[in-house]
Amino acid sequence: MQESSKRRLLIPALFKICFLKTLLLGLRMMALEVPQLVISGEETTLTCVFDLEEDMLYSIKWYRDDLEFFRYVPSDKPPNQFFPLKGLDIDLTRSSNGTVYIQDVDVSTAGTYKCEISADAPSFQTVSAEKILTVTVVNDSARLPDPSVLAASFTLLLMCHFTVW
Repeated sequence: MQESSKRRLLIPALFKICFLKTLLLGLRMMALEVPQLVISGEETTLTCVFDLEEDMLYSIKWYRDDLEFFRYVPSDKPPNQFFPLKGLDIDLTRSSNGTVYIQDVDVSTAGTYKCEISADAPSFQTVSAEKILTVTVVNDSARLPDPSVLAASFTLLLMCHFTVW
């Protein structure tokens, strides 16, 4: 077999090996934990679980409705960076790496949340996942009293209203 024929066969074979290695051994998104429903006024946590395999982490970026609001780059000083968006009160003292803590949730906090993980050189591979977070408002009159203060003979009449999305 001639040298040029061997080269023509070798180059696609090497490409396939490198491509398969990236698919099988590269960066993987394991889970995206975003609650489906959060009550207004409460705190919530967003968590991105990933496996770098043999890669090094370059960055983790968080988006709401395709607008970046939080970035973690371990090589930066400081590694956390926040980009203000309405309805996002981020606890910067606790948020880091793959977890973001949102305080005092309100209706403008709702949206589609995306976590994007990027590996450093040499692969520069990027993976992402997204989920929808919905916020509900509960009137104070609808909140149940603390059961520890209720008398044993107390009768409670409950009326429920369900909304299906």
